[in-house]
This record gives sequence, C-alpha cells and structure tokens, in this order.
Amino acid sequence: MQTPSHVLRVTGWHKTYQTIAYAQGIYLYDTQGKRYLDAIAGTHVNTIGHGCAEIGAAMAEQAQKISFVHKAVFTSEPQEELARVIAQLAPSGMQRVCFATGGSTANEIALQMAQYYQMEKGRTRASKVISRWHSYHGRTIATLSLSGNISVRRNLPLSHLDFPHIPAPTCYHCPFGKQYPDCGLACADALATTIEQEGPESVAAFIAEPIIGGSGSAVVPPLGYYERIREICDRYDILFIAEEIITGFGRTGKNFGSDHWNAIPDIITAGKGLSSGYAPIAAIIVHDKVADTLINGKRQGIPTFTTYSGHPISCAAAVAVQNYVKQHDLVARGALIGEYLKNALLELAQQEPLIGEVRGKGMMLGVEFVQDRATHQPFPRTTKLVGTIVSTALRHGLVLRGQVGTGTTPDGDHILISPPLVITEAECDELVGLLATTIAEVKLSLKINV
Repeated sequence: MQTPSHVLRVTGWHKTYQTIAYAQGIYLYDTQGKRYLDAIAGTHVNTIGHGCAEIGAAMAEQAQKISFVHKAVFTSEPQEELARVIAQLAPSGMQRVCFATGGSTANEIALQMAQYYQMEKGRTRASKVISRWHSYHGRTIATLSLSGNISVRRNLPLSHLDFPHIPAPTCYHCPFGKQYPDCGLACADALATTIEQEGPESVAAFIAEPIIGGSGSAVVPPLGYYERIREICDRYDILFIAEEIITGFGRTGKNFGSDHWNAIPDIITAGKGLSSGYAPIAAIIVHDKVADTLINGKRQGIPTFTTYSGHPISCAAAVAVQNYVKQHDLVARGALIGEYLKNALLELAQQEPLIGEVRGKGMMLGVEFVQDRATHQPFPRTTKLVGTIVSTALRHGLVLRGQVGTGTTPDGDHILISPPLVITEAECDELVGLLATTIAEVKLSLKINV
C-alpha cells in the first residue's frame, strides 16, 4: 500500500504521480523500474542530460565553502564568474546581469526594472507593460497578468493587473485572417496601435517570447517581425523585454532565441537552460543603456531582487553547466540534431493527417493537431485530445507536455517537444516512434477519423 502524500499537487491531466528514483541522459526511471524518454526535458529545462557528475561536484565544492551571503553587502566568486560567462554569450551591448530564482521572478524583476528605468527618464506615468495573447510569463500576480494564454486568464485571481495585450504572430492561425507577406506584418504594427490607444506616456515596455513556447508550442514569428517590433519600441522610447526563460542558453540552436533576428532587446530574461535544472536560477540580462540609467539615477541601481538572487551554489551549478555546454559544443549540436528531429516529425506528419503543423527551431519543436489540414480547424476542447495524447504517451514511456488554444480561441491542441541537447539520432527515432504509436492509439480510443 502506497504511503499517503502530504504534497499539494499541481493541477493537470495526470491523476496519479510516479516517483522517479533516478535519471541518466534523457531517460527517467521510476521506483517500479519503468523507463521514460523525457521528450520535454523536465519542463524544457534540462539541456546537458541527467547524471553529469562534474555538476554535482561543483555544487558540493561550493557548499563546503559558503552556502549563502547577504547580497546587499557581499558578492561571491560563482556569481561574478557566472555574470562574466553570460555577458560573453549575450547580444552586443548587453553586459550587465542580475539573478533570480526562476522565470516568474526574473520576469517580475524585469517588469519593475522597466518601470524604474522610465521613472529615471522622467516618464513617471509609464507603468504599463504590453504583452501578447497566446503567451505565458509566470505565476506571480504581475506575470500572470502579462500572460495571454486564454485558459490561464479565465482563472486569474481577482487581484490581477490590467496590462494590454496584442495579437500573437501566429501565421498558422492568423488573427487578422491574412497571409504573409501580404499581411504587411499587421501583428507587429498592432503594438504601435495599442501604444497610441493606451497613451505612449503610460507604457514602459513590451514583453515577448522570441519563439512562443509556454502557450504556443514553438510558434516562430514571420520574417521581419522582431525588426519591426524593435523599430516601434525605439519610436516610442519603450523597452523591449525578450522573455527567454525557455529559449535562452542554446534551446533554439543559438545562445539566445533573440539571436535569430536582427533586433537586440533592452532586457533578456532567461532561466531554464542556465543550470540545466541542477539548481534553481534565472538571469536578467540588461543592455548598457538601461543599466547605466539605473546605476546613475536616484536609486543608484536596481531596488528589486529576491532573497536568493545570485545564490552561490546555484551560480556554481550554472557555471559548471555552461562550461559543459561549451566543452561539448552543445548549442551547435542542438541545432544539428534538432533539424534531424524536426525532419523526422515532418515525415510522421506526411503519414498522419491528424498533424497539421510541425514548427520550431533547434531543440524547441511544436506539433499541432487539427481536424482539417486544409482549413487548420482545431478540435474543440470537449474532445480532450491533447490531454489524452499526453496520458497515453506516458503509459508508453514517453513524457510529453500538452498545450491548448490558438491565441484567439481556447480550442486547439499542440505539444512542445524539447528534449535535452544531448539526445542522439537513435533516441530521436525512438521518440518519434513512441509518438506515432501514441497517436494511433488515441485516434482509436477517441474514434477520430481524419
């Protein structure tokens, strides 16, 4: 008989939880001996695989030196070293870094930083941050309010904030009913329209995921989108925050998702791949123009952080992980193997009409399921398609994460596939084979005929 759990669980499609005893590479093993191929790397976190002894050794060595110091008085060698490492990876002009404990807190700090920046510039009414529908930014009150996931927003707490949203750049389900390039990038120009409607003096920043992951399953904007966004932000003197909690540190085949476009952000938030899940940490990477304004302003820095920001052991873990990534050239490898995996998924899509689109970059790939390929018609929520796919895959030993909605409706089903960057071609083949088996079984169980 299983011992009752005192853990308050998150909600989701899984009604029971298996206990994972250990993990190695891309595989998890539960206490019953069952093996799972982790196709989502935890939650798009693990980049170097499980069981890297040198990461644990670095953490243990740091724990024997110091566990924690008061950040308002002291710094630590791991924090200083990690900031140097990140500054070398970051886009040009982004040389200042501070730390948080996770994506939600990093985005919260970036939001407040943008507001303080505008205050220092004399724009005291600039407090609004514009985000996009079909986005996800975290679980604090502010970051939930920024999030544009329709399902999430229908359950917002009463204390949520009134932040404006613009349509997402989802060409597969264009909110304007247009086609690229004839659309003229209307999804980007919506930012200028919204700034004017809200009043330019009231807007501090615009936040966006370079590739929409948490809600959109690897939606890649059309060519020229971020260049247009950058121009609009510059025109109105508002900051562009690139939310790279998932896309940062190699996930998309480049150091940062922003590197795929010629549009350097003012602030980058990045987290999951920084320590590959070996310790909780996230980074806020700040352009010199923003950092200099804050440092030379009334507050002489950033008056916002959390207790464990820059925790020495987490920083030591992240330094060791980034050294491992560099030593094994995993960013380039992720781009190469990611292309192999994407092609394998495209081959599956040719055989499986339930798959409407395969998208993404690097090791951040999305698969969308539709009723009708020609019209891109999604299944209604009542079908519970993606929840059934996720639970069925788990029975077959494949860990997936499902998402719902298309940005304009809660209907729609898709999965974000994001295994560790160390996955091999043979393991990619196994992943796609398990997915094919899962889809075939789900179609029979739900009596789907497409």
